[in-house]
Amino acid sequence: MLLAAGLGERMRPLTQDRPKPALTVLGRSLAEQNLRRFTGSGIDLAVINLHYQPSVLRELLGDGGGAGLPAIEYTEEDPILGSGGGIQNASALLRGDGPFLVHNSDFLSDIDFQAMLEEHRDSQMAATLALVPARAGYSTVQIDARGRIISIAGKPEVAPDLIAGHFTFTGCHILDESLLDRLPRGESNIVTDLYQPLAAEGRLGGYLHPGFWWEFGTPKSFLEGQLELLSIPESERSAIAEHDVVRAVSGAEAAAIGAGVEIEDSARLGGRCAIALASRVGEEAIIEDSVIMEESWVGPQCNLRRCVIGPQTELPAGFEADNALIVADLKLLEPLPRGIERHEGLLIRPLEPPR
Repeated sequence: MLLAAGLGERMRPLTQDRPKPALTVLGRSLAEQNLRRFTGSGIDLAVINLHYQPSVLRELLGDGGGAGLPAIEYTEEDPILGSGGGIQNASALLRGDGPFLVHNSDFLSDIDFQAMLEEHRDSQMAATLALVPARAGYSTVQIDARGRIISIAGKPEVAPDLIAGHFTFTGCHILDESLLDRLPRGESNIVTDLYQPLAAEGRLGGYLHPGFWWEFGTPKSFLEGQLELLSIPESERSAIAEHDVVRAVSGAEAAAIGAGVEIEDSARLGGRCAIALASRVGEEAIIEDSVIMEESWVGPQCNLRRCVIGPQTELPAGFEADNALIVADLKLLEPLPRGIERHEGLLIRPLEPPR
């Protein structure tokens, strides 16, 4: 199951007209990239829950079953049901074949799903969570010497001498289908309503993932995750996601260039850049460590450093920006969320709040 019903509020205004899973990373949507990894691991059916802008993902993905995607079944939520309620709402589609995989749609990784499933079965735990070493900004998951999760986000409280390590939950988990009966109907949170009680019972396992994991949950992490992907070797990058061709272009260390992209000879790229499908970079423009999303136009003599330019966004000649998310103003956000400003047909949000 791919969890895709979120409101995308942390990514505004990039999500003003589309759900977060429809956003592209190096030229391919997050939803599509994760579904392709499902297929590569032998998964032939995926369930996707929808709520915000549901038609966008339906049109983008269709019924699956071709082009490297598994067959797809959809559920729709109104109101939104949360991480636990969304799974329980789809329970009829998830029963019948034993343990099932649940995967948030806003991260990319090279988690080995088959190895994780084998460890889950061997451990005889009711659920297994994929973990990475603890990262700042995320709730802490604590494990004991046997690899069992004993506490998530401080609950239940455990004695310090029982703790063998501190980790972060990736949003990838495997559940025995019997757990569907423990999830309450309606809105629920899978951590507080299921995983914390299972940890107290000693029935929650942890699978330690040593490889790549990146959550594209905020504008800053959306940029930095793509720069990180451009920094690793192609063999590793391709194991994580299908992507636009990466090559050296116009002075950049690495650039992912989509089909139909036009870059004027006098333009200069620096650092790591991603320029997606049918975008154009005008004369004498300077782009450094930035992401230009599909069908956008960067005017002559623009100067962009550490920016994300949203889909179908037109920047006028001479536009300059540093550490910002810039998208076309579709007049869908009324009033504007805090921290976003309107400027001559554009919505501009700093990647980091002012100090």
